[in-house]
Amino acid sequence: MEADSQEALRPFIEAEREFVQLQAAGDHDGAVRCLEAVLRAEQATVQQMPDTMLSTLFERLAIGYNTLGMKHLKDNNTEVSCKFFEKAEALTDPANLHMNAESRLVLRAVTYNNMGCFYKSFGKLHTALQYLKKAQRIEEQSRGRCQNPAGTHLNLCALLSQMGKHQEALQHADKALKKLEAAQKQSPPPEGGSLPPVAGSTNSESLICVAYFNMGAEYEHLKKPAEALWHYQRVTS
Repeated sequence: MEADSQEALRPFIEAEREFVQLQAAGDHDGAVRCLEAVLRAEQATVQQMPDTMLSTLFERLAIGYNTLGMKHLKDNNTEVSCKFFEKAEALTDPANLHMNAESRLVLRAVTYNNMGCFYKSFGKLHTALQYLKKAQRIEEQSRGRCQNPAGTHLNLCALLSQMGKHQEALQHADKALKKLEAAQKQSPPPEGGSLPPVAGSTNSESLICVAYFNMGAEYEHLKKPAEALWHYQRVTS
């Protein structure tokens, strides 16, 4: 009986392995298609699968949809981009009880953040703001489990600045900076001083520079040249 169960799961195991390989090779379209195909073809098995395995497949699919959404947005294929974000939004809906609740929330925040960037890219600023605030609310409730809350604050800063709300934009840049500096302090230093920096440390440092620069720009908009200069100097120090 157990052998039959393992045999039934084989297509999903193989599809997941193929997904990982295709993602690593940069073929995000192919990766998503292979997961969608197995979920369609094996619907009877899907209904009886262990939730942990099904959750993993859904998580990978949501990541794939977001990756493709951003890729097509970058290439100015806005219609295709929107469809992928809508798929990610549907997959991370609270009604999807098959996805691990914590993972679903993390991916929901990522999706909302990306949708905020999507709407900002062609001037729908108020819609973009709604999505970014939804992402922020999820991140605040997740108690540090979400991937990039500082990035959401930086996105909000850029958007609010574009809307002329410079005081509010400044507050978000400041929150981003505090989160980034706190995260940097929590990262353990390399032992012996000879190891390379941990993965993501360069990204964290570059985001800190972005936060300082954004604060400088917002102080400039607010006619506070001394504060603006101080923050600009932190970028190059």
